[in-house]
Amino acid sequence: MNKHFYQQLLRSVIPVITCYLLLVALMGILVVLYNLPLIFWGDIIRFSLPILIIWLIIDTVIKRSRQRRLNMSNLNGFIPTTPMEAKLFKLLLTQQNTQQDRIQKLQLMQRQQFDHLELFTHEIKNYLTSLNAAAENAPSVNSREVKNNVRQANYYLNLLLNDERLAMDTHDFDFQWINLADLVNEILQQNSAIFIRKQLIPQITGLANIRIMTDQKWLRFCIEQLLSNAIKYSPIGKVITISWEINSLKIADQGKGIASNDLPRIFENGFTGHNGHHNTASTGMGLYLVKKVTDQLNFKINISSNNQGTTAILSFIPDNIKQA
Repeated sequence: MNKHFYQQLLRSVIPVITCYLLLVALMGILVVLYNLPLIFWGDIIRFSLPILIIWLIIDTVIKRSRQRRLNMSNLNGFIPTTPMEAKLFKLLLTQQNTQQDRIQKLQLMQRQQFDHLELFTHEIKNYLTSLNAAAENAPSVNSREVKNNVRQANYYLNLLLNDERLAMDTHDFDFQWINLADLVNEILQQNSAIFIRKQLIPQITGLANIRIMTDQKWLRFCIEQLLSNAIKYSPIGKVITISWEINSLKIADQGKGIASNDLPRIFENGFTGHNGHHNTASTGMGLYLVKKVTDQLNFKINISSNNQGTTAILSFIPDNIKQA
């Protein structure tokens, strides 16, 4: 750093000194040609040389200070020489590391959002393509097939939209008292067709007169995802239990359960596990998004499972519950 600085300094100083010497020499020649007293030439040197030296010192100090600021901003080999510089250097280094971490997190988030976009649009396209193929191969399409494909496409579209909303730094949460039984019944009614097709029996217990303070839109999203998983992995003719116990909403199915080695990873981005590998409709995004929602709101998600089924539990703070 010092070698480079002095090289730059010499390049700027040498032309100035050279011009000064030429001017002094020219004044000496004029003194000789016009027979002027030599003391006149000596006075010019005596008064001009200190000015030149002062200018060179000031210029060197300014260039040195500018070089140190540049080195400090780049943090390339900068060595503090005063306590104040050491503090500023440490603060600048901390800020730079913080900004780099933020940039890396934003880049990772952008990559994840792009991957999610590709995944969801691919799934939506698959169901629309299936409908298009059915329409091309027959003069009419079975209404059940149409409804099923539209429902699945709409499911992934909702996942995509909610994923984009959760990726934003700020959310327009609307906290209000929600009648839990009414909300669950609305969701069950929306899914009545698939319950009938799979001959599943919804069993509701303990939800009467339960009211919860939270955001209705996101609570609905969480219940829909958990219920969708219960439906997806339930055998035909089984019971799905939706109950209220100890400040918690529980959704339990009678499927084959989640493998014990998969349980610690079920909330990971895109993790499908053993069951997901045997289900073409699984993307591993439902529980991941539910966990993102609960991390930002006033309730928690937990999953327990064994070979007799899986239970999803949404736990709420007692202060946010009213029970008549």
